[in-house]
Amino acid sequence: MGKSVLLEEIAARTGGVVIRTDDIENTPGSPLIWDVPARLEQIALPESMIAGEQRIILAKRPETRIDGLHRALAYGTATLIEPDRLLFSDAEMEHIAASGVDVAFLKAAAGWPLAAGPRPSFFKEFLRTEYLAKLRDSQLVDLRSLLDGAALLEAEGCALLPFARRWQDGRTYVLAAPALVGDIRPALDAEIADRLQTPGGAREIAAAFSEHGRVPDAIAIFQKAGLYDNALKLFADAGGPYFLYHFGLEALDRVLSGFPYSFAHQSETIVLALTLQALKRGDISRAKRLLVDRYGDYANDAEVVFAPDTVYSRDFRALRVLMFIYEDFHFSDDMLARVFTFLSEFPSDAHLFRGMLYNDVLEYYIRTQRYSEAEDVAQRAMFHYRAAGIPLLCFYISLHRSMMGLLNGDAVAARQHAQESASLLAEVPFETPNDQRLQKLLEACVDYEGGRAEPLAHFLNVEMDDFSHGEIWPTLLEFALRYGAQAMADHFSIAAARGFLDRWRVYQISNRQFQAMISLREVNVLQNGQRWREAMDVLRLQGGADRSWLEASSDIAALLREPDELALALAWVRQSLFDQPDHPGLEPFLTRVFDSLHITERQRIAAGVWLAYLHKLARNLTEARSVLQKALETAARLGAVAALAEERVFLDGLIDNQRIGGFVLATASIRQIVRKLRDSSRLSDMTGVGGKLSRRESKILIMLTEGGANKEIAAKLGLSEATVKFHLGNIYRKLGCRNRQEAIGSARALGLLR
Repeated sequence: MGKSVLLEEIAARTGGVVIRTDDIENTPGSPLIWDVPARLEQIALPESMIAGEQRIILAKRPETRIDGLHRALAYGTATLIEPDRLLFSDAEMEHIAASGVDVAFLKAAAGWPLAAGPRPSFFKEFLRTEYLAKLRDSQLVDLRSLLDGAALLEAEGCALLPFARRWQDGRTYVLAAPALVGDIRPALDAEIADRLQTPGGAREIAAAFSEHGRVPDAIAIFQKAGLYDNALKLFADAGGPYFLYHFGLEALDRVLSGFPYSFAHQSETIVLALTLQALKRGDISRAKRLLVDRYGDYANDAEVVFAPDTVYSRDFRALRVLMFIYEDFHFSDDMLARVFTFLSEFPSDAHLFRGMLYNDVLEYYIRTQRYSEAEDVAQRAMFHYRAAGIPLLCFYISLHRSMMGLLNGDAVAARQHAQESASLLAEVPFETPNDQRLQKLLEACVDYEGGRAEPLAHFLNVEMDDFSHGEIWPTLLEFALRYGAQAMADHFSIAAARGFLDRWRVYQISNRQFQAMISLREVNVLQNGQRWREAMDVLRLQGGADRSWLEASSDIAALLREPDELALALAWVRQSLFDQPDHPGLEPFLTRVFDSLHITERQRIAAGVWLAYLHKLARNLTEARSVLQKALETAARLGAVAALAEERVFLDGLIDNQRIGGFVLATASIRQIVRKLRDSSRLSDMTGVGGKLSRRESKILIMLTEGGANKEIAAKLGLSEATVKFHLGNIYRKLGCRNRQEAIGSARALGLLR
């Protein structure tokens, strides 16, 4: 409540005398209660008081020095009461409240009667002149941190009373009066703004913000003061181009926007940061243009940049390697050797740069399905990122490892890494919405692989647009396209799946490898939808591997080492299983693929189903059972439900055959995964809409999906066309649709159609 009020209360209870003058040497009375005037910066205790011959209760402001105090403390004749001890504890507040006293105003205003209830108009200026103006620059920043929700460890908290109080641990200071924030903040901002008018004040306050870990705020202060060199140095010390990994993309945006254009483009550090900013926004063309403007026409030519006699700086080359992730760069053996040689230019404790180089190669290894090498560099990258103390980069490695598990068909490993990536993302000290989306997509795909379709269907409906405008690298996109296209085809429609793929064709439109990947996903969608003629038309446009591979068995070994060629060849195999299953090259080709060590487990499961299908057609049921059992056991061990779901067009006939399905389903693990497979073909009612459709409306909806016109539906149900139109209007309203196509898509998405 203020020391003067407190001292008057003590005097009334003890019979003491309150003195507010400078001289107390000859003042009678015991106890003597000295209210030290604010103007005194230093006072001295009389010897009689130090010796304990005269009792005194003394109250002073934090900045006033007392000569002789520590001697009195050493002699044991003085007791020091810290300011925060004068505040009510939580337990004391509860005790007072229990006695019937209204303590609401105490809690609201930390005990200030002046601050309780409506404040006078001059209150903000009172706070500033009486308290804030007397605080040092660093104390102002301490208070600002309290207002922003931070807690201070032993950070001059006593000087911030009545704004701060000790927390329960006795060391940490927290805001004492949240009700005063609306008054304190403008007064504090005005005081800080005044002090920022001088270069010295700006430097002091920026240094204090930096010590609190609020580097973006410190940089902004330098920028507002026009001290751009100071701001750049602090930015470089805080990571420079990789600042965003420490403080987030939004903080990077604010910092970069605070530098004048001419200043920014004269600095290599800022240009590299702008380049990484563009990459994180998904704008690869802008990133390349920035580098060309700064470094010349050969800045995007890897052979020149990483030539033995290169003239480019180490920092530029490090970021240029990072760009390989976004460009779907194909490493030759020579370029891989150059990148690993480049590692030697960094000291062993340059963990961020070493981790980044391993991370760059990781993307390439995953893209080319070299999973053993990928796992090795992933572990190395994780080691360095952990040593660098950057949880966001550790999150990316776990994300990659989980995606690698799914692309390889190992859903069990994928789930473990997804759990790790979630915990790492929780450690990131700033908001990162796009990475939250990546984690959500990853978890949805893991669930989809395990037989739960709802999370992925929800992501595709709600989150996909925002995801498509964020940071995307090729492996992530391949991953999203694989699961997205399959989910759209299974639970929406083939048209929806093709539309989903088409929207991505404009991404890296000049990259033939990327375009081929999209086309192969389209082929898969069409084949699963029994639209084999259209699938054939798309396949013929791809060139490369075709049915000739089935006859050139001597080239299979080479084919197996080229993932993209193998993917195309397997698409042709799938097509041949339908329209030319008696092709003599199919069985030997699939046998070699099934036994190969160069394919993914996902491909092995598919090859096993296809091979069993061929044996069934040839009436070799013993071989069909044996091969199918191995494929299903692999899928059960890996939890790869979605991998089996892609082969329903061939698998259903095998399972339904009693002499085959009855044999393989005798195994408990196979029965379990087949049950999950069958359940995965349905989506649960996510919104409760299904329960709102009447039986007649449900019948009409089913007939609608079968292509029935209003006249046909009316004839079959014995209704008039007007009545059918009426029911259709209700269906559209309940499903939130405008036409037949939308109603069919929504019904499938909501699991209303089986």
